[in-house]
Amino acid sequence: MNKNNEIMSDRFYYNSEKRHSDEIILSCDDISKTYENGNSLTNVLKHVSLEIKKESINMIYGKSGSGKTTLLNILAGIDTASQGNVYYMGNRYNSMKESKLAKLRGNNYGFVFQAYHLIPRISVEENILCPAYINGKKYDREYYYFLSKELGIEKLRKKVSYQLSGGEQQRVAIARAMLLNPKIVFADEPTGNLDSENTKIITQLFCKLNKEYKTTFIIVTHEENLIENCTQIIRIKDGEITIE
Repeated sequence: MNKNNEIMSDRFYYNSEKRHSDEIILSCDDISKTYENGNSLTNVLKHVSLEIKKESINMIYGKSGSGKTTLLNILAGIDTASQGNVYYMGNRYNSMKESKLAKLRGNNYGFVFQAYHLIPRISVEENILCPAYINGKKYDREYYYFLSKELGIEKLRKKVSYQLSGGEQQRVAIARAMLLNPKIVFADEPTGNLDSENTKIITQLFCKLNKEYKTTFIIVTHEENLIENCTQIIRIKDGEITIE
């Protein structure tokens, strides 16, 4: 494809009604991901296309090694696809410089992982406020207190994070991910290591943020029915998806 055709192709995508739909916040077209293993190739994702609606809760299910986390990371702009395109509000990831993509992630995305990734020698409060420091942004103090209350960590704020239990650490990590009120939260097995009580606290918060703050969630999990009445279920098998 020559340069003029590339420009025309970009214009087609940006002017497409599908790309600019008010309902769609994130989408991908024909995503494939291939890894090299010595002399062989492993196709983790095969021609995946999907749309994520604003203010939705989306669950990604699949067996271990099915490509769930790979898909999540590509949608979040953390990993790159071998083929295909990802769009946030009509903006194509691979048309951006890394600095612009990093800014997009910092301004619009929150991340929750199964590993908590807290800084062990600083306080809970300092851990939660990290996104504001890193992105040079002000945060809503009232919203911060709301998160602390909903997650049951108000009395833990001055503790050092390594003193916390696993469930407490995950709740702190979730408060950190939510601090700047991101438009999309990407969560990779957020309750995988937690007991039923902590799982309930976290899923109830996700539902409340979705309803009251219009937060969109994309959640990888192996737990069926983790959140009932979610908007969309994406199942991955052998690198291909089915949508319910």
